[in-house]
Amino acid sequence: MSGAYAAIGTRNPVKLRAARRAFSRLIGIPVVAVEVEVSVPRQPVGLDQLVRGALERAYRALRASGALYGVGVEAGLFEFPSSTGFIETQVAAIVGPGLRVSLGLSSSFELPPWLVDSMLSGRELGEVYRPRGGDVGEKIGYIGVESLGYTTRQELTQQAIESALLPWLRDPSWLQRVEDLAREVGADLGTA
Repeated sequence: MSGAYAAIGTRNPVKLRAARRAFSRLIGIPVVAVEVEVSVPRQPVGLDQLVRGALERAYRALRASGALYGVGVEAGLFEFPSSTGFIETQVAAIVGPGLRVSLGLSSSFELPPWLVDSMLSGRELGEVYRPRGGDVGEKIGYIGVESLGYTTRQELTQQAIESALLPWLRDPSWLQRVEDLAREVGADLGTA
């Protein structure tokens, strides 16, 4: 692909559609999917793991594709003063020109204790929460099923990406460099 475009570090169709909508609305460039490996577990827990996974996905997608922007999204739990002590969110990282990085979050919500316990034991939400429609991870998500379609996983992913895109709309010169954030969260920027 030639010209300005973004690459998202996943083949998940929900995340890809969300990235395409966000970039189309705010930057006006296309988005391609790039399969990448990350150092975090399949079900990340904690803000460090969520940010680390999103950052690694964004950086590796950028490097593998030659895109103008690399995008990474991770969803999972982080500690929060809620009924279970955790809340579910999506974290987006965007690595762009000058190897600067921005972060964004989606709206976040509580999950029932049985789901939190399963996720804390390393199982993915989509693996343990399987309503009649099957895998929610590549469809409307837990939030889509429980809200009766009012809010979907794609909308939350788009929210996180658009939040991360905001600094790129004006003057991104104040954003931190990718290696500084990688050091802070223990991200592996190698070729893993």
